Amino acid sequence: MSDPLEILSILATSMVKFAMSPFLSYKMGYSFGETLLFTSIGGTVGVLFFYRISGWLMRRARVARLHRTIAESHGVRKRRKAFTRTNRFIVRVKRGHGLEGLAAITPILISIPLGAVLAAKYFDHDRRTIPTMISAVLIWSVVLSSLWTVVK
Repeated sequence: MSDPLEILSILATSMVKFAMSPFLSYKMGYSFGETLLFTSIGGTVGVLFFYRISGWLMRRARVARLHRTIAESHGVRKRRKAFTRTNRFIVRVKRGHGLEGLAAITPILISIPLGAVLAAKYFDHDRRTIPTMISAVLIWSVVLSSLWTVVK
């Protein structure tokens, strides 16, 4: 019988850092089908959870921005915006490829939490957002599970 803590750790890894979860699953001795199932469920739950919680996170960020603006008006020095390579990459994907591009890079290049928050921020109005994000997770689950089967 499978250890429930091992399965939970695979599910949790799939929710947060999806690209590592098939490797973890195979290292724990699970088969291709089990790996595919665990990573698909974990990634899907991660997308749904972080997409739903992102509204709360964005409200918190708005309040923090308001507090910074008030502090800056009272003489506190304004922080310079950090525009990193990662930020540029995400903006390029959003502008050039839209929702599909963001969904494609979320499980493998950026984390599911960050991808879900970005999807909620930029594509909340689009009813295809959640199905597209989940489809990308399922596709990457098949690809990565198959890849680790070959490497194993």
